[in-house]
Amino acid sequence: MKITRRAAIAAALATPGLAMAQGAYPNRTIRLVVPFPPGGSTDVVGRLAAERLQSVLGQTVVVENRGGASGGVGSQAVARMAADGYSLVVSGVGSHGIVPAVVANPGYDALRDFTHVGMLGLFHSVLVVHPSFTARDLAGFIAEAKRRPGAVNYATSGNGSSNHLMGELIKLEAGVDIVHVPYRGAGPALQAVLANEVPAMCDSLPSAAPHIRAGTLRALAISARTRLPTMPDIPTFVESGLPRVIVENWFGIAGPAGMPADATARLSRAMADALSQPELVARFREIGFEPQIMDPAATTRFVEENIAFWADAVKRAGITNL
Repeated sequence: MKITRRAAIAAALATPGLAMAQGAYPNRTIRLVVPFPPGGSTDVVGRLAAERLQSVLGQTVVVENRGGASGGVGSQAVARMAADGYSLVVSGVGSHGIVPAVVANPGYDALRDFTHVGMLGLFHSVLVVHPSFTARDLAGFIAEAKRRPGAVNYATSGNGSSNHLMGELIKLEAGVDIVHVPYRGAGPALQAVLANEVPAMCDSLPSAAPHIRAGTLRALAISARTRLPTMPDIPTFVESGLPRVIVENWFGIAGPAGMPADATARLSRAMADALSQPELVARFREIGFEPQIMDPAATTRFVEENIAFWADAVKRAGITNL
C-alpha cells in the first residue's frame, strides 16, 4: 500500500510519543554568542563549552563573537533575541556582574532580561608583562612604577572589566600611578602586549596561560587566595604584599528572559553532563579554569549576589572612573 506524505504526517501527529520526539529541544542549530572578540578567555572557554555541548545535545552549536562595551554589546543583543533556547550568550563577571553594578544604563538588566541556565566555572586574573620588561616579580614591577610614575601602561580587555578593576586595585593598594589602556577584548590586548606595544596586562588566566607556559609572557602575580595547583610557580598578590587584590571571576550560559522551561532544563542537564566529562574538566583546568555545576535557580541567585558584591567592592575601593 502506498502511503502519502499527508497520511504520514497525520499518523505522526496521532502518535504522541513520535510527535514529541520530532518537536523535542533542540531540533536545530543553537547560536552561542561570545560577547568579546576572538582570543580572550570568554572566547576560549565559550568554544570549549560549545564543542562539548554540541556532542551532548546532538545539535550544532555555532559560536558567534560580538564584542564591545565589556561584553555589553553581545549580551544586549541576546537579551533582545527570541526566547526559544536557540540564542544564548556566555555570561560572565564583566557583562553580568561588574558592568550592571557600575554602569547607570548598560542597555539591559542582568537579572530580568535573561534566563540564567547554569554556570561554567570560576577562574582568576593575572598580572603579566612582556619578557623584555625589567621587572622579574611584583616587587620589581611596583618599584619600576614608583620610579616612573604615569609612565608604565597596562592593557585590559576593556573599561569596566574585572581585569580593569584589578588594575585599579593594584594602583590603590601599591600606591602607584600606572596607566590603563583599554582594548575591545582580551584578544587585541594580548596581541599588543605580545608585540611589546604595551609592557603589562591584567588578564584572565585562561587566555594568558598558553603564553605564560610558552614564555612569551611573564606572570608576576595571580588574584587567587592561594597558589593554583595547575600553575604553582605564579605567586599570589596576597603573598606578595597586596592582600586585598583578590579577584574571582566566573562564566556561565544565559538566554533571553522567558525561555521555555523544557529547553532551560534540557540545557541545564546538558551543561552538567558536559562539565562532568573528564576530558573537558582536564582541558579547563589546564588553562586555570575550574568547572562548576549549578542549576538555573542557583545560578540566578549567584548572579544577583555577584552584582551586589561588585557594587560594594567598587564603592569601598573608591573607584569612580569605570
